[in-house]
Amino acid sequence: MSAGYSPVHKETLKNSGFYKTTAWRRIRRLALQRDHYLCQGCMRKRVYKKATEVHHIIAVDADPTLALSLDNLESLCRYCHEDTKSRGKIVTHVTLASGAKVRVIAIR
Repeated sequence: MSAGYSPVHKETLKNSGFYKTTAWRRIRRLALQRDHYLCQGCMRKRVYKKATEVHHIIAVDADPTLALSLDNLESLCRYCHEDTKSRGKIVTHVTLASGAKVRVIAIR
């Protein structure tokens, strides 16, 4: 067995068909419209690129109550969205005193 493999299937929003629901499609469209269909990751680098993905800042598995929260979504291009995946990284979300949510990434 590979590391992290569990023979017990864990039911999550992701594998329950959440991303095919009308509610998700609607909030996804709103996030893209709010961000003017521009990748927010690229814009932080002062580059303008079309967004094709909508990313949960705090993962659905970490807090399912934020799954349909527009404030927890950001529009990203495919490259930036792949970069958010935690392959070989330790990702932590921290809320600052100002209320801003920050994603902290450490490479293993």
